[in-house]
Amino acid sequence: MVDTRKDGAFGDLLPDASHKVIVVLVEPGEARNIGAVARAMSNLAVRDLRLVSPRAFDLTMAKGVACWGEDLIDSSQRFESLQEAVRDCHEVVGFASDSSGHRVPQATLEEWVKTTSQGAARTIALVFGSEDNGLSKAEFPLCQYLIRIPSSGANRSYNLAQSVLLALYQMRTEGQRYVGGEEVEWSTSAQLEELSSMVLRVAEDVGFLNENSPEHMTDLLMNMTRRGRFNVRELKILTGLFGMIRKRLT
Repeated sequence: MVDTRKDGAFGDLLPDASHKVIVVLVEPGEARNIGAVARAMSNLAVRDLRLVSPRAFDLTMAKGVACWGEDLIDSSQRFESLQEAVRDCHEVVGFASDSSGHRVPQATLEEWVKTTSQGAARTIALVFGSEDNGLSKAEFPLCQYLIRIPSSGANRSYNLAQSVLLALYQMRTEGQRYVGGEEVEWSTSAQLEELSSMVLRVAEDVGFLNENSPEHMTDLLMNMTRRGRFNVRELKILTGLFGMIRKRLT
């Protein structure tokens, strides 16, 4: 088991940084599955877990499986119906293997995730049915989309936790932007200018830039530092490093 808590985490990622993601489990009953869902959510920094008419389950076992996601189980909200659970959501997305005969658009997970970059910021509910029967016909109309996750013909179904993890990870890799939690704060042009100036001063101090240097070397160094996609934290580290080097040289 790998502890990723100290390496920056993935964050909760979507194409639009203002989207909020909610995971809704309808009539869950297996403690291990609930715990595994909480763990998957924790891995990808999705914090809102809602349970609709959950059957009795072993809370201690669920928390044991959740690893560092125990707090998601403690903070989970419970509802009597799916309608109540998704009342505040702008987009409700149900996961089902077959929606034939129902007037709800069906798409693969990949196809749907691409649509999340369209339109205004919104709250999106990802709805998963019970482990035994999935979503019922009565619940399909509450969904704007029904999503299927492609699988091999030899084994056409995923378990609950797998489905949640695949859905959240697909959203993460598609968007490459943080939502729900802290968004990455990319450096501004002015902040990059400060780093460029620091690098040039150090280059002069160590003799890398002198009268014998090619004329374009200064431009190349400036371009290299300003082209980097540094976030604010990374930029502070680099600026601090070059500042310390310059102090040691003077």
